[in-house]
Amino acid sequence: MTTPPSVHNLFSDLPGELPEERFETLLETPGFRLERILSLGHVTPAGEWYDQGRDEWVTLLQGAARLEIEGRTAPIEMESGDYVCLPAHCRHRVAWTDPDQVTVWLALHYG
Repeated sequence: MTTPPSVHNLFSDLPGELPEERFETLLETPGFRLERILSLGHVTPAGEWYDQGRDEWVTLLQGAARLEIEGRTAPIEMESGDYVCLPAHCRHRVAWTDPDQVTVWLALHYG
């Protein structure tokens, strides 16, 4: 018997407090992983960089953020609706997220 589809909402269960950034896998196959990321004033620790082995497409659904990309002189300012494609091994870090509202990201890791 096949399980019927269920409906979920990307904006449900947003916490009022968020001691740590939250990563939630929504869907995963051998070829990709789709995750919701929740930030509330969180940043990548100083001196640390993400250096992922897969490509990543990430969009900001709610809130605001600032990304730093190694080799770029200016950070990328992101608002709701913005997205960026980060190729594998593109070193990047989150320099700022809105401390006054939950920032909701949707990230697709692939390749």
